[in-house]
Parts: sequence; structure tokens; C-alpha cells
Amino acid sequence: MKKQLLVILSILPAYLFAQNNATVINPKVNLAQPISANFSGTDQSIFPYKSGATYNPELYKKHPGYSAVLIGKTFYDLQTNASVGRRVILHDESQVSAVWTTSPIGEANWPTRGIGYNHKASTTWPAPVNNRLESQRTGWPSIGILEKAGTKYEFVMGHVSTTGGWILSKNTAVGNSTFGSESTVLLQQNSKVAIWGRAATNNKNTIHLISNYFADVANGIPLVKIKGVTSPSTYCRSTDGGVTWDKQFITLPGYDSTRVVAGGGDNYAIDVKDSIVAIVIGGTGEDVALYKSTNNGNTFTRTVVEEFPFSPFTKKFIPNATPQKTADGSFDIIIGNDNKIHVFFGRTRVSDEDTTDDSYSFYPRDAQLMHWAEGFDSANTCGRAKDYDQNGTVDITNETISFLTASGSLPSGVASATRYGSTALVSFPSSSMDINGNLYVVYSAPHELAISPFNANFRDIYVSYSKDGGVTWTIGQNITATAFGLISNKENVFASAAKRCDNYLHLIYQEDDLPGTNLQNNGNSNTHPNDENRIMYRAIPVSDILGNVVGDPVSVNKIVADPKIFFVSQNQPNPFNSETNAIIYMRDGSDLTLTVSDLSGKVMRTESLGYHAAGNHSISISADGLTSGLYLYTLTNKQYSITKKMQVK
Repeated sequence: MKKQLLVILSILPAYLFAQNNATVINPKVNLAQPISANFSGTDQSIFPYKSGATYNPELYKKHPGYSAVLIGKTFYDLQTNASVGRRVILHDESQVSAVWTTSPIGEANWPTRGIGYNHKASTTWPAPVNNRLESQRTGWPSIGILEKAGTKYEFVMGHVSTTGGWILSKNTAVGNSTFGSESTVLLQQNSKVAIWGRAATNNKNTIHLISNYFADVANGIPLVKIKGVTSPSTYCRSTDGGVTWDKQFITLPGYDSTRVVAGGGDNYAIDVKDSIVAIVIGGTGEDVALYKSTNNGNTFTRTVVEEFPFSPFTKKFIPNATPQKTADGSFDIIIGNDNKIHVFFGRTRVSDEDTTDDSYSFYPRDAQLMHWAEGFDSANTCGRAKDYDQNGTVDITNETISFLTASGSLPSGVASATRYGSTALVSFPSSSMDINGNLYVVYSAPHELAISPFNANFRDIYVSYSKDGGVTWTIGQNITATAFGLISNKENVFASAAKRCDNYLHLIYQEDDLPGTNLQNNGNSNTHPNDENRIMYRAIPVSDILGNVVGDPVSVNKIVADPKIFFVSQNQPNPFNSETNAIIYMRDGSDLTLTVSDLSGKVMRTESLGYHAAGNHSISISADGLTSGLYLYTLTNKQYSITKKMQVK
């Protein structure tokens, strides 16, 4: 990613092959204290926000409980390393299309991974989708609209992580779930691998793409270096709907070793409108740079949104007492109705008191989302985590900001490690605009009162809005809180909003039963099994957002039946032949009973598992006496019983 890239490449080849962003695994200095509510404000001396910037009790309202629609499923749960990208489109006549990385099975390396696609043609969605639409393994999808001979149709692009390049697929009309036209584009010679693409179009026949080079020298994927930048981000363009590409892997102006050490996967975002192309690139220890073209990508100009004064950030002394603010690598960008460009990014900080090595310290407890627009002198806060219990701090557990060690183990003193790469607490922005120019941004942030079985804060999806182009913001209404004053105790993350609103803000996101991801946060700990995740869709009335109706529960301490008492993971492997295992967590020790039944409810086997102390345990389930098919297994202790489905081959 940045200056630590070479170190991480040498010790984490398996993670990198799985497309985990290179990160500082265990920062030398970490803020263990709760976040001060005063810290999560503006970087300027004036506090230019409307109600909601500091937590306002008026927003403790009974959440109206907007229904979430299940549109997809996936065992592959890392939807991005940093920036989510535009993965949902609002078409004319209220049609909506959405894409995500999917896998119908949880096998090692997810061999059937690819692009999941679903489309709402009227008022309802079809059945949830878990199969890919391509014929081979891809990931990191982009979706857009093309037009040829007066007919609009859709394209999707997913990268091929082993060889680089993209599978470009097209349907014949908007909403057609058959993407029959499939071609491999932008392959390079000499085993170079460019992946993690973000594509955008102006709804005509030009596709613009920003991507990043991946390297794994030990496995034959060479390190690419251009203009002194290791693993750089580059730009490509096709003017004929992806058939040919007249610009291939071009570095943008000023993107060189005078300001940048190395590129980072997903540390960028792109938007296109008419002949305007807008790209933002940055990351931890870098300038946040806007690259703008007004001639359809022929030439670009560079504007520094936020300067990092220590760029290029390599062995630069920054005291721990005064860490330097920087972006966390998660971005979004949108060209407004007035053609003004808006940039969003997560805020973190870095320091480095030991300049003899290639590591540095960063501060994942930072809890601000930033916004900048053309004409602004600096970025302002547009999102943050909330102090729900109003005790003056946002109470975040160490599990929420911890990451696994280089060997895939838990750091000392934590029950899990659920940080998403090197992103900050408040991250993954995705923006939208309505016909009146009102600006919206959705983002993910931890909920201080919602705690997982392994002591990490669950995340929710929040929305902030601005009626004046980002000069002032009403901050942080909780979209995914449950109705009737209940906390959902689900992990809601990777939100992607449609660029355009009608009467609704349209978004998709991933819902999980545990914080973090299996790919990044399970390792040797077994605290995040490879369970099936849900891709959810919501449509939130913009009138409710602007009216501050999408508030938080009145009784924030009224929580759903406490899952921390008793928790059972999905068994792995599943399907299985002879034996499978499930992870169980119990707050209190007790006897356990296992019951296996068929789908009609007929009990096939009941066995006592004996006494299990409080904590985590692995439970083995045998296929003895069971024929091939689906079964239910129920684990019961003195207070609770939880049932899961399993399949015997």
C-alpha cells in the first residue's frame, strides 16, 4: 500500500493473493482510550454544522424501520479493501440494478467467486442471487450503462486476480439478467497484474477505468514501478464500449515519486458526467488528489484536495504526541448537478518516531468522515460515530480497532480483531444527489451499544445530508437501526448508493452476523467463520432524511435478546462427508445438548456433549447414520437453543 508495502509483501503472500489490502498489521502506537466527542468535530476553528453535528437528543426517535430487501447472498465477504465504488444504478422509471462480489459456496479461495447481479424492474425484486454471471472467477465489480444505436444496455467488469485484466460482460437491454457477451480486456504482457478496477461511463459508449497493480514476486507476479511509484494506480479508456482501449495504464499528471511512494488497491474513486471525468486518488500518508478532465479523458489537471505535508511518506519523523492527519484510503467522488465535484474520504492519523525501518503508526480509532468540494479551502466533517449513551465519549472496544498479527493470530488481550484493513472507524463513503441538488453520503460506523459475541462493536449504515453543497451538514442518521427502539446486532458495512436519487435514496450493503470479514479477520482465531452474508437493498424517502425522521431509537438501551449469551457459527465444511465443526460461544458455563433432525422435524440423533465452560468451543458433528441431504442441527444449553442448517454429501 504505502511505505510498508515491501515488508507486508514478504510476510503475507496468502492474504495478498486473496486481495487483502497491505496494511500495518500492528501499529507501534495505538490509542486505547475512548474517542473524545470533542475530537470528532471540524478541523477548523468554526463548527459549521446544523443540528446533528453533535449528538442531539431530538434525533433519538423511534426508528421507522425501513424494510430491507434481501437481493443477494455470498460466502465471499470482502467487498472492497477501501473504496466501495458505484455498484447500484437507479435507471429511469424507478428501475434499479445492483452488483456485488458473490460466491455460492465457502470453499477455500472461493473458486466460484464472481459478480452477483440483480435488477428491480417494478416494485419488487426477484429472488436473491448467489451465483456469478460470468463463466470464470472474477471479483470487484463495476456496473454502468452504455448506448448503441439508440438502445441502452448494461455492462459489468470484474477483475481476474491471477492474470490481471477484466472480464467485460454485456446484456442486450437494461435489466436483462443474461450477460451473453463476455470478453477479456486489458490483459498485459510479462505477467503484469492490474486489478481492483473502478469503471464509470457517461451513459454513452465510453468506459473510463482506474485500477492498481498487484505484485507477488515469490509467485511470479512482478513488481511494477512507473515514475518511481511502486504498484501504481493507472487510468484506461475505451471509446467503443470496451472493444478496444485507446488509453491503457497511463499514470495521471503529478502522480510520481515526488509525492507518492506506492499505490494501494481501492484507494481511489471515479465519476463521469458528459465530458467530465473526475478521479480521486490518495491514501494513508499521501495527498488527497483530484484529477479532472473536461474533454472525456484526453487530458487531466491535478488539484490537491488535502496535502499531506510529509509526502512522500517514507522514514519521515512525525512525533507520536502530534500525529499528522491523513486520509484512510476510502473515497467517493460525485459530479453534482452544477458540475461541481465533491470528494469524500475517511480520516485517520499517522506518526513515525522510528525512521530506521519501513513501518509507521496509524490511529484507527479516528472517527470522522470528510467532505470537500471545488472552491473549498479545506475539507469539513460530514460524518462520525455517535455517542449514544451521551457520556462524552464514543466507547469503542479494542476488538473493533485490532487486526490480526502477521501470522494470522489475535493480538494479546483481545477476543477478536475486526478492523477492516487500514480504514478508520468511520469509513466507506458513498454519495448521492437529488434533483434539487441536496447532497447525501452514506457511510459505516460502529455502534457503541451493540457488542458482538467476541466483544467487537457492530457497525451500522448512517446517512448525512447537506442542502447547501456541503457548506453545512446534518450528520449521522442511522439507516440500519431496527424499528421499535431495538438495536439490530448485525454488521452492516460496504454501503453503495445510487448516484442519483428520485424520491428515495437507493443503496445496497452487506449484512453479516459478526463484525469484520472471514477473509481479513478470521485467521487462526476462528472468530469469524466463513458464513453466508446477505446483500441488502433499502430505499429511504429523501423527505424523511431531510426531515430528520430517520433518527435513532428513543430507548437506546432496549436491546434485542442478547446474542452475547449464546452464539453458534455456521458449521464448516458445509456440505461435508464424515464430520463438520461449528464454533460456539457461551458467556456462562453449562451442559450442552446436540440434536440433529431432518427438514420435516424428525429427530435423527440427540446426544449430550457434557459441560462446557464459558468461552469459545469447537463442536464436532458426525454424519454417521445420515444419508445425503439437508439437516438441521440444534445446540441447547440451560437457557438458549440455536438451530442451523447443514448438508451431508
